[in-house]
Amino acid sequence: MKTYNQNTKNSLKALPPALRVELAQYVVKNQRTNPELCVVTEQRADYGLLTPREQVFDFANQVRAQFKLPADIKTYLDKASAARFRKYGFKRAISFIESRAKAAHAALAVLPEPFWCVNTEYKCARLADELAGRARMHLDLAVKKGLSPLDTLREINEFTGLALWMPQFEPSEGCDEGVYFSIIVRAIDDSVWKRSIQKQVVAAFENARRAAGMVSDNTSPYASYSACQWLKGRQEKQREWLEMMAIENEDGEQFSMTDIHGASVANPENRRNELMTRIAGCQEYADEQDHVAVFVTMTAAGKYHRLKKRGKYWVENPNWNGQGTQAAHDWLSLSWQRFRGASDRTTKTRERLTYYGMRVVEPHIDGTPHWHAVFFMPFEQVSQFTALIQFYQFQRDRDELFFDDGKPKAKAMQARVKVDVIDRSQGDAVAYIAKYISKNIDGYGLDGLSDLDSKKTKLLEVVNNVTAWARCFNFRQFQFQKTPSVTVWRELRRIEGEQEYSLFERARRAADFGFFSAYFDYMGGHRVSQRERPITLYKEPTENRYGEPTEKVTGVTGVGITVFTHEHEWKMVKLDAPQSDAGALALLGDGHPRPWTCVNNCTQGKPLTKQERIVSKFFLHLELDRGHVELFST
Repeated sequence: MKTYNQNTKNSLKALPPALRVELAQYVVKNQRTNPELCVVTEQRADYGLLTPREQVFDFANQVRAQFKLPADIKTYLDKASAARFRKYGFKRAISFIESRAKAAHAALAVLPEPFWCVNTEYKCARLADELAGRARMHLDLAVKKGLSPLDTLREINEFTGLALWMPQFEPSEGCDEGVYFSIIVRAIDDSVWKRSIQKQVVAAFENARRAAGMVSDNTSPYASYSACQWLKGRQEKQREWLEMMAIENEDGEQFSMTDIHGASVANPENRRNELMTRIAGCQEYADEQDHVAVFVTMTAAGKYHRLKKRGKYWVENPNWNGQGTQAAHDWLSLSWQRFRGASDRTTKTRERLTYYGMRVVEPHIDGTPHWHAVFFMPFEQVSQFTALIQFYQFQRDRDELFFDDGKPKAKAMQARVKVDVIDRSQGDAVAYIAKYISKNIDGYGLDGLSDLDSKKTKLLEVVNNVTAWARCFNFRQFQFQKTPSVTVWRELRRIEGEQEYSLFERARRAADFGFFSAYFDYMGGHRVSQRERPITLYKEPTENRYGEPTEKVTGVTGVGITVFTHEHEWKMVKLDAPQSDAGALALLGDGHPRPWTCVNNCTQGKPLTKQERIVSKFFLHLELDRGHVELFST
């Protein structure tokens, strides 16, 4: 049998194809120009230089282990490193591969399992089924041993890694036994495992792609191409599911989920319209109160940004700490949490701040989140508001804000937080925030607009990227601050019949007409906390599938009136076959579509002009305040 004295394993085969081609071309080129370094001999060239063959294999040995990454990241690094090798040579290519691969491996290391065990949906489902089965087995063993619920949970956690996949369910002492039982029931439910596994896996893989450089203005802004394809596949599966499912009540009435989805705020157009209605109502209310609007931009510390702006280009940030997108969002959330707590406290020198409005979470070009917000407040509180929010934004990572001699960095401070009073001559708050709402939903009205940080990034073309980014990390993109509950607003819109004329009826009619400023006023205005609002949700106690006591909304109540808005019990059923009279079933006797969701999105006919809308709201306000009167009687 033939034996070999040297290792015959070819390290070049471990490299991806584009880089192998570049290395082969390098050897061929040097054979032509430097015959003395030809690979026909194993001897060293003069002056201690490596032959082309030795250089290539030395390079391959250094980097082959770095390419053990998901397929899409490996392909990207292959092409990018091949381009750098062709342009700069071995040293720059090795440095590029090692830095990018190291960051990607660190992002994937947060997963409790190796990434190749969860890199497909099938593998995630199989792992979820395995962990749920393992939890059931140890539950049976614990019951036979007579262990307490806490000890049972600890044993399940030890053999399944429950706290790694679901940190919120980590076993801890001091809880009621019912809490332990509820967590145990979740631990033996494979659907809970599947959701938790997929949530962590999607975020970790996207953070790895961001760390590898797949999220930038040159490749794919805001989110990686793979994330956009994942969202596209998810939306396609959702569409197929909607087409084959329906809801049915106890009377046998059945409605397609496609129609339900189209009429609800899950429809991007309806969602955008509702957000615009609410922020426009806040502007109208602020005008009545003589409040001013401020536009706030909050950004995380510089060490959370993978890229930084240099002139009109984006370059690598040498101070990036390797943290993922959620870490940057948590940094901003902590600053905001501290600001809110301080703003609600009163001191000898400052009264409680009264502000209201909305904030939007959106990504930078490199996927790092930042916040935009529009808040309304009395003009005399603007300086206090600005000083307080700056204090908490500057409270941490202060080394980035000052030079070594102690002088402040004005640009760094302005990048951390910026507060501008909106000049009404240049437009109102709705105009300021409308672009950010459209950019994060459906791109309505963004034709021809570009990102402020990258002119070649057209906003209309990257709306799906922003949506994919938000879905990967489960961010709450829009959140109103200190305004009345939108759920009460939606429930009031479900009430068709007129009620006894009172504050309740006026709020109902304001909601039904989409008059959010009047609804805001009737609900107590900006000085009232949520628990003190005159109209609240009516909830009935119930129990979820995990045995936990919870509540379900069945109506609204306030000022002595309670109206039930959920009279039927609905269940999900599968459609047997397409029904030709499905459209007829969705009509009331008067021919208008039946509102089956929290918002009535029925067609109201030809839209009013701006002048007609102003006049209509004026008379509506009179009617709401004075009761049922004949507005045009002689």
